[in-house]
Amino acid sequence: MRKLTAWLLFAIAAHAVPALAQTQVKVGSGMLIDDNIFRNYSGQGDVIFMPYVALGYSATLTDNDNLYFAYDGDFYLFNELGHRDFSVHAIGADYNHIWPESKMLLSAGTRFEGRINPEDYSYYNYSSGGVYLNLKRYLADNLLMYARYNLNGRSFKEFPEFNYAEQVGSLRLNYSLPSRTTLSVSATYSYKDYTQAVAVLDSNYISPDDVLDNLQGLPGQGMGRGRGGLMSSRMQDFLDQQVAANPEGFYVYRYGSEKFPSTSQFVLGLSVAQNLAEGTGLMLGYYGRANPSNRNRFLANIGESVLNNEELFDDHYSYVGHEGKVQLKQMLPGESMLTMLLTARTRRYSGRPALDEEGNALPSAESRLDKALVFSVLFTRRLSLGTFSMLENFQLSLQAGVGANNSNDAYYDYDSAWFSMGIEKNF
Repeated sequence: MRKLTAWLLFAIAAHAVPALAQTQVKVGSGMLIDDNIFRNYSGQGDVIFMPYVALGYSATLTDNDNLYFAYDGDFYLFNELGHRDFSVHAIGADYNHIWPESKMLLSAGTRFEGRINPEDYSYYNYSSGGVYLNLKRYLADNLLMYARYNLNGRSFKEFPEFNYAEQVGSLRLNYSLPSRTTLSVSATYSYKDYTQAVAVLDSNYISPDDVLDNLQGLPGQGMGRGRGGLMSSRMQDFLDQQVAANPEGFYVYRYGSEKFPSTSQFVLGLSVAQNLAEGTGLMLGYYGRANPSNRNRFLANIGESVLNNEELFDDHYSYVGHEGKVQLKQMLPGESMLTMLLTARTRRYSGRPALDEEGNALPSAESRLDKALVFSVLFTRRLSLGTFSMLENFQLSLQAGVGANNSNDAYYDYDSAWFSMGIEKNF
């Protein structure tokens, strides 16, 4: 049924195009077959159907200025786990200005996004909004600079303690050599600040002996009936009443509020791209992550709740590590391309204890460490199914991949394999 729904959405959107004059439209649908969709030891597999639609309108203001408005709707329909279906919707606006004489392009824009889940998983629902500023400029004929700044905020209705504001700044330089080699260096700094306080409740056990010890240190003991003596007398009366009512001791509770600490991260990247032959390109890349604050980022002692897997809190700030990539691209006849990518990475979750199958910390008390190797192959082709306009200008994509994540934490030690296919129509 969900498979039929996915393709019906695709067909309805395609036939609605004639009514959308002056609007750029892209509709498509994908299918993902994955034997481990949650990327953990459980090995839960499923088939996910992913119809989507993108609507855009471009307005030319001058020869050097233009505006673009867009809507994107993405749907994720699970074949086995239908209760986890969800959709993501976004609207945005972009402004672009080009200076031809200086070879410089300035882009600025805003985007608002929301996720909708069914009731059982409504804690995933969020709304977000942000702005960005991009600058692209040739510093020399063979030296290109990209600079970007993002400010984004996200709000979770059911768990406001996870609400955050994030700033990301990045800079990349591409240097081209006569040997058809491109050297690239990049740096990204991200800062995440939680905006909502978390309610906390602390409790302390007070024994009868503790009462006596505490009274000896109170101000005004043995001092008549001055202000200090009156306060300690009232405190003594209160504690005496508690001890009388609870001869085995009692608890004192303190209510308060705290925010998750802010966090930041640096990512440095280096890559070398080489044109090996006509239509053949090889890229070698390295990326390193470092967290200046070096804070522990994991939720402990949260009990049996929907957040046991830290699905709202866990993100790239949770780990540091290294990543290497080798990518080979080959242009093929018929507007086709084949891309092969091999990725090796390590992720160290500083301060997060590695756990065994029972959920107990390892005797060595070591932090979680993941070492992953992932290989994927992507084939894309532009094709036409006939001379009729509705059957022209399709984009077909096929992808397959395998991966292994070796972790000292039993929950995250897994293998995975997947296959996906998608078709897209541009109008």
